[in-house]
Amino acid sequence: MKKMILTLFAACVITGCASVVTNTDYIPMGPDGLSVQITDASKMPVFTYLKDIKEPWAPIGMYRVKALPDNDEVIKSEIVKIKKAAAAKGANAIILNQFYDDAAAQDGHPITLAAYFVKYASAVTEADKAKIQEYAELEKLRNANN
Repeated sequence: MKKMILTLFAACVITGCASVVTNTDYIPMGPDGLSVQITDASKMPVFTYLKDIKEPWAPIGMYRVKALPDNDEVIKSEIVKIKKAAAAKGANAIILNQFYDDAAAQDGHPITLAAYFVKYASAVTEADKAKIQEYAELEKLRNANN
């Protein structure tokens, strides 16, 4: 038992007890399962200004990571995760914003990252068009019932 406690303590010291509990959510703005063109998330373009995107695009979703500490390494790590999530959803780029929450600062976790997942019009396949059409029709039905 003593050896297990020492091993656990050593592992915590080595890793710096660096686990960060975050609160994430994804808000779809388009259909799931769009074609994936970016398979290496490290190549996912990241924009901070809309004007920097030079071709027609549409948002397909928004991914938020809340309650991050104000720590560059943690934020960089979360951006890598956001890029992977965007690639998996079929995004061609992300628009990334960072917000500071004064209320959450009291708990030491004041940062929220918000990323719009972007799909370029030029990257939409025929299969994507069918999914987009189906999504639009379902949205009309949902809105008609409200």
